[in-house]
Amino acid sequence: MNRIVLLGLCLTLGLWSCKKDPKDPLVGGEPTVYKPTVIDPTSIFPVGKFGMPTLPSDNPFTVEGVYLGRMLFYDPMLSFDSSISCGSCHRQENAFTETKRLSTGIYGLQANRNSSSLYNLAYSKKFFWDARQSTLRELVFEPIQAHNEMAMTLPLLAKKLGRTQRYIEYFDKAFGSKPNVFDMSKALEQFLLTLVSNGSRFNAFFPGKFSLLNDSEKRGALLFNGLVDFDAVTGLTTGADCFHCHGGGLAQQNNPDMGGIANNGLDGNFPDKGYGAITGNPADRGLFKTPSLLNISVTAPYMHDGRFATLDEVIDHYSDNVNYLSPTISPMMAAHGNRQLKLTVQQKADLKAFLMTMTDTAFLANPAYANPFKK
Repeated sequence: MNRIVLLGLCLTLGLWSCKKDPKDPLVGGEPTVYKPTVIDPTSIFPVGKFGMPTLPSDNPFTVEGVYLGRMLFYDPMLSFDSSISCGSCHRQENAFTETKRLSTGIYGLQANRNSSSLYNLAYSKKFFWDARQSTLRELVFEPIQAHNEMAMTLPLLAKKLGRTQRYIEYFDKAFGSKPNVFDMSKALEQFLLTLVSNGSRFNAFFPGKFSLLNDSEKRGALLFNGLVDFDAVTGLTTGADCFHCHGGGLAQQNNPDMGGIANNGLDGNFPDKGYGAITGNPADRGLFKTPSLLNISVTAPYMHDGRFATLDEVIDHYSDNVNYLSPTISPMMAAHGNRQLKLTVQQKADLKAFLMTMTDTAFLANPAYANPFKK
């Protein structure tokens, strides 16, 4: 009899222990679905200055998605040996580029080009120096997998992310998913799109509040936005025609017909064919994406190969050393009549002074863009 009672008690306890607790969201019924906090895009982009960009319709901004992208951007886990992150070669204080001529990947391997700045990317139509990608979502996979950059394989990366608690948590919060490389690219896209620079004195000046500029900066602004017109007596010009390729509040043209992808007279022969290597068209050899000039004071060295160490060298190139015999030179530059501008010392100083007004110090120190792993 005692054995029967004991057996009944055991069965009762066993059934009770299997009972689901209705207070536990992971046990019984449907699991709790985390709802990401949606961000209104108009709170990110300066609509009054740059307009509203065209954004991915299948990847709306959320607080959780942007933060996940920010973590991934600064996490060296994305490289094969966990030694470098995206942020290693794209430093906030340098407008998300770096001071090296060519970037260094894992094991000390050298990249082929200077790292591009990362800001106002929502207003760009093409990415990389050779304009080979059209979306940030596609862009992020290239440096992650490049042998001389992060050299990671996507299957291994998915496993690493899936073993990391913070990513188990945040992929669920942002996308309701387990860690995976597809949602990783969407999170990085969200973060990169939020990198907006519009707080420089140039942006406050544009398109003509001259009271914000000193005398040298005003003269530089007139040079920058003036057409080349050589004086018959002095042979000098009162315009440098910079605006055709670096115009508007973004200081950058995105339309290829207006300088968005152009040959700026660096070379006659092309050790790096640029856009031409992508299209296979001889007419595209030596063409590269025209960068924005915002924050140019902190993005040295300059050009796709980092050949110019200083802003003075850049100005000297456009003033005195343009290779007008380059076979694919931009029509905007060929229109100068194959004549060097020969800017005076004062003109060069004024032009540089104007370019220095494009520095957005708030952007360079914005805590929303900083490494979240450093407090």
